[in-house]
Amino acid sequence: MMKVSELQTFNSVEAAQDPLVQEELLNMAWEDGNIPAITHALSVIAKARGMSETANKAGISRPALYKALSDKGNPSLSSLMGIMRALGIQATFHTSA
Repeated sequence: MMKVSELQTFNSVEAAQDPLVQEELLNMAWEDGNIPAITHALSVIAKARGMSETANKAGISRPALYKALSDKGNPSLSSLMGIMRALGIQATFHTSA
């Protein structure tokens, strides 16, 4: 039997180095329609790609990026769009019949 002390801590940012993991993380959050999950997914992806680079590409400061994507953050749609553009994330929408 494995001891708790032998368990490895899961590092979501490390796992999100893989673009397929990034895509799946964001798709799962988006499908649920859970805004905190979406901002968390974007935060993990931004950290995996580099917060400074993401902030620069999004045209916001690094502290503003951290604040927007924090658990208590409530980013505006324009901020989310800028962050998504900076990360190269595109959303596709379909209507249900």
